[in-house]
Amino acid sequence: MPAGTGTQGSNQNGPLSNPAYSPGEIVTAAGPLSINAPAPIVDITLGSQFVTKAYDLMVYPPLRSELIFDQFATVKASNVTHRGGSVRFSFVDDLTTQTTPLLENNDVDSIALNSRALTVSMREYGTAVTNTALIRGTSMIAMDPLIAERVGYNAGKSVDVLARVALDATSITYDDATTATVGSIGAGDGSYLTGQLLRDGVARLQAANVRPFRGSSYVAVVSPYQAQHLKSESTDTGWRYTVGRNDGAGGNSIFNGEIGTYEGVRIVVNNNLTDLGKGYLMGAEALAKAYSTAPGFGPQPGTVVSPVVDKLKRFASVGWYHLVGYSVFRAEALLHIDTDAGLKP
Repeated sequence: MPAGTGTQGSNQNGPLSNPAYSPGEIVTAAGPLSINAPAPIVDITLGSQFVTKAYDLMVYPPLRSELIFDQFATVKASNVTHRGGSVRFSFVDDLTTQTTPLLENNDVDSIALNSRALTVSMREYGTAVTNTALIRGTSMIAMDPLIAERVGYNAGKSVDVLARVALDATSITYDDATTATVGSIGAGDGSYLTGQLLRDGVARLQAANVRPFRGSSYVAVVSPYQAQHLKSESTDTGWRYTVGRNDGAGGNSIFNGEIGTYEGVRIVVNNNLTDLGKGYLMGAEALAKAYSTAPGFGPQPGTVVSPVVDKLKRFASVGWYHLVGYSVFRAEALLHIDTDAGLKP
């Protein structure tokens, strides 16, 4: 057979190494070169163009606290005389109990009705996010749903903080310049939330004729650390002993990590407090809420989709708006829980 006359191809220059590879091979690979062996020759030109980073189209929010405080505003100004920037709540005291027998030939003396009023002012709150046509047209994720969700949560979180800040008040002032002081249980740093504190708090609320929520239980909103204080009680009058005795040894609230209702108090654990050592024990009518009843207003924030008015209709805005005010309504119905801000050893 005559010798071949063809010439060696330009790619027939691959090195021969152990283990042996066909010296003329060129492998088209994804790359990078650092994850490939020295032979055969690797070409990552195609891979660098088409092998790219993939993106999860789910956009995750930060970890969020639960929104709970607005629900405790059981007094709402929903029946007002007219629109105004504030709402005046009126109080008229009961008459003094009369237990002295009347004299047959004498008329009774008239007595006065004692009254006072509490004014709750309303303020405007809100924010907005504006995005452009360019980002809407070029983003790999839909911007409108993302912005709407973040704006909606911001509305709820902002209103929840407003309600909680109102509960932080240490006193309220009435229109006649008299004041009422919000009490507290606990001794701050070095003290821990216990069943005894809850019993003392409930006794004080009951002594002031404060009604429970829904006719059954008072409510304590506590931080996760304050809940740990309660769960760590080890005496035979503490929470763990009571749960173990009443629920049995298996599948009880200790296993589930649920405090539930204890000492006549529904325990709500929340991480949206001013401080890990600050909580609230309250009954009905502890918190009041004022809002406008005019058309377009209401008890909850409203979503606002702004009209697109620029010349090329590129700028779109969505936000929320609320006209609202919160205040402690009855100082007697609220007790601040003041404990250590750390975990109980």
